[in-house]
Amino acid sequence: MKKIKFPSLAVLLFVTALILTAGTGCRKLVGLDLQQNEEHLTSVIDPRINKSAWQFLQERSYMRQPDSIFKRMYDGLIYAGIDTAEYTRSGRTFIFLNNDAIYRFASGRVQADCFFGRYLVAGKVGTKWSDYSKDFVRNYFLYLIANGEYSFDNLNPDNRELTTLMPKNVEPLNPESMIALRVVNDRFSKMRVNDYPGTVTYTTQRFSEILTGGIISTNGPIHVANRVVEYRIK
Repeated sequence: MKKIKFPSLAVLLFVTALILTAGTGCRKLVGLDLQQNEEHLTSVIDPRINKSAWQFLQERSYMRQPDSIFKRMYDGLIYAGIDTAEYTRSGRTFIFLNNDAIYRFASGRVQADCFFGRYLVAGKVGTKWSDYSKDFVRNYFLYLIANGEYSFDNLNPDNRELTTLMPKNVEPLNPESMIALRVVNDRFSKMRVNDYPGTVTYTTQRFSEILTGGIISTNGPIHVANRVVEYRIK
């Protein structure tokens, strides 16, 4: 003779709750109000900052302490004597380096993916801007300013080579002083700089990824890197 299995107490309580819910027009469950549907409006963050690239750099380096994410970059520009008006002229694309892109200390040493760790001085890691010649630092920052305005609206997965303000023939591996930008075709749509097979930036991909891209200043887009950007593109 087979044994008759009765529903468990949990099942009985669940069925009872369903019956009670049906009797209240599905507005309550065991005496508790059910969650109501709410309208959620979606919006896109406005990337426009309504200020020049130079004002943005100043504000995020020393004018609004402790928000000093570009302080090392600002110090480098001042040391090199670069014409800061270049950051106010229109029709430009700017790559900003945050503090980690210039000096990053981890695991007991300065990392090779920051400026001071990548560009050695007499075989040693740099510790301050004055370890480098002003011409070297000036040319480096001029390389991070490209002609034309390029961001997510007009870049695609193919590398777009742009001319920069760095004088030609400064870097033998990049005599035309070009910089390349592209947007990765995946769900994250990351922007990459000088992302070519065979380069250091390609083999260690985080080297070439932009941390925050598409900030729109009044005189051109700004893309922020948290790792060093190299001269060479191929």
